[in-house]
Amino acid sequence: MKIGTYYYPEQWPREQWERDFDSIARMGMQIVHMGEFAWFRMEPQEGKINLDWLAECIEMARERELDVILCTPTAAPPIWLSQEYPETLPMSADGSPHRFGGRRHYNPLSPDMVAATRRIVTAMADRFGQHPSVIGWQIDNEYCGGFDQSPATHRAFRQWLQNRYKTIDALNQAWGCQFWNTYYTEFSQIQLPARRELDYCNPHQHLDASRFWSCAFARFNKVQADILKPRVGKRFITTNFMPLHPDANPADMADDLTLFAWDSYPVSGHDKPGNQTFRIADPAAIGLVHDQMASYNGRWGLMELQPGQVNWSGVPTLLYPGAVRLWIWTAIAHGAEFVTTYRFRQPRFGTELFHHGLVGTDGVTPSAGGREFALAATELARLDLGKLAAVPTVAAAPPPMPPVGRKAAKLVPIGPTTAGLATVGLVFDFEQLWYYQTLPQARRWDYGKLLRQWYGAIKRLGLKVEILHAHRPLPMNLPMIVCPGVQMVSEGFVQGMHQYVQAGGNLVLTCRTALMDTTGQLFEGPLAAPILPLIGGMVEAYDGLTDGVTAKVELEDKLYDWSIWGDLLYAERDTKVLARYADQFYADAAAVIQKKHPKGTVTYCGVFAEQEFTSALTEQLARQFALPVTALPERVQICRRGAYHFCLNYQDVPYELSVPSSARFVVGAATVEAAGVAVWEEG
Repeated sequence: MKIGTYYYPEQWPREQWERDFDSIARMGMQIVHMGEFAWFRMEPQEGKINLDWLAECIEMARERELDVILCTPTAAPPIWLSQEYPETLPMSADGSPHRFGGRRHYNPLSPDMVAATRRIVTAMADRFGQHPSVIGWQIDNEYCGGFDQSPATHRAFRQWLQNRYKTIDALNQAWGCQFWNTYYTEFSQIQLPARRELDYCNPHQHLDASRFWSCAFARFNKVQADILKPRVGKRFITTNFMPLHPDANPADMADDLTLFAWDSYPVSGHDKPGNQTFRIADPAAIGLVHDQMASYNGRWGLMELQPGQVNWSGVPTLLYPGAVRLWIWTAIAHGAEFVTTYRFRQPRFGTELFHHGLVGTDGVTPSAGGREFALAATELARLDLGKLAAVPTVAAAPPPMPPVGRKAAKLVPIGPTTAGLATVGLVFDFEQLWYYQTLPQARRWDYGKLLRQWYGAIKRLGLKVEILHAHRPLPMNLPMIVCPGVQMVSEGFVQGMHQYVQAGGNLVLTCRTALMDTTGQLFEGPLAAPILPLIGGMVEAYDGLTDGVTAKVELEDKLYDWSIWGDLLYAERDTKVLARYADQFYADAAAVIQKKHPKGTVTYCGVFAEQEFTSALTEQLARQFALPVTALPERVQICRRGAYHFCLNYQDVPYELSVPSSARFVVGAATVEAAGVAVWEEG
């Protein structure tokens, strides 16, 4: 476990490099990340590659015992490539090419772009692939960009469709082309949609467009990974994803990456301030993506971590003191192999000149975030890294203090007999993200928010979350699995749900589950037909409320607000009603139902309410299933990684820990300050 920083030597005078590397090492950084946007410096003319300057920088890192993450420079192609091969530029729907400048001005499907990429990546890998200071490689940077409209992309889309459907009749059926008489007679007639927004076009075509565009980036990523793999040995290969960004599904790159990484900018200023926690961030939003990255192959890292204020949000929110340090420790607690920050020096020029770094524009003076990175480096040195497991294990037990107005959670001692009960599965399916953005039905429906609510509700109980995927078998050994809003389902996934419940598992489903097949077409039958035998009821109707209007749902004699979506449920005779709607003309209709099966249970939550309701329901279910839980404040998390226990306080007030007398604090103390961290061992 190491921490480090991005450094762009090509952006600074050569005479400052030695000083900057000294500063990086003096601040306690252990990794330096280089090469990301330096293609022109590496290849100022086609075929004339100069990597000597980069070799010099890597040697400076080696002399200071700094590890290096090298990045392929393809996110920012040089001017000669755009001018000599204009078809490498993305094309808009009106036929005009994008202009050179900025970054990501390339089409990943352009043959000339691929050829140039092969040349520069091969040169880098041949030169540095076995360098002892290089620990890993990042391919490109933040794959994204709207649907390209060049002829090469349309041809590739048609070929992808032909490979998927084989015949045009099968495509017409999958896309429901009988609607509005939009039949195709041959694949050559089809174009990639101009944009992700539907605009009353065919939603099934747009779903496939999202799948294809992600595959296009995956194909480009594979070109580079195939060059690197035979040349870099056991060094990791990764790219840096943006959280829940629709252009690139990480699962599409699972065969080509050996480690998954993402970029975290948790305070953009867009959260509504009720107190000072908007300056600290939402721990559920951060933890969800941490665990998502870990879910693909078990290895992950945090590549870009916000060091201070950012330039792009339009709301330059000042961070709460301690927030950066808290984010570093959150990543460590969740099993990160490394944490690096973008960037070391605040730039003096360019569009990001107001983006903070670890030091200011003078290259010397540490920023507030820089001081917190340095502090975290000092604290990390106190840990015995051999005692850190690759991923978090059983959650530590927080103090048994249930919130006022709720029944106390059933406490089960954490030990060998209950260790397996400390993990709850949460199903995340990237394809749902695409279709909800294409055809949301409810304007305020937010799949990411739904996932964060359930994730936060589980973590609040001191439990570990394991992110599961709909295209993989469900693990039979988890005591509870939550499937929020898995609207499109395959026969295999439905069968897996049945098998999990038959094996004794407790399955939690939500509104908008199993409404459609994987083409995005509704099933012929009642709503949610494939899961009706599981839930022991029917979805009679659904409701959504307009902006600013809320209604009430009752759970355990307490009322909660909801507004986004509500299924009105019919419960069969042997199905229990856990929550009911408390107003509107359908007052007393079932909102949450639960069916007991011979070994397991299925709970169907028909309402997309606010966090308080989701947390209360999750706590009730955890008590029922005898999970080893204790209720925490919404913004406090307890994790365990190897021998170490972590308390992460995302509140703007202190939190009092209750730990055994044998506890030995390595970082912090029992009183965890606002935006603070405590790390301890127990005897």
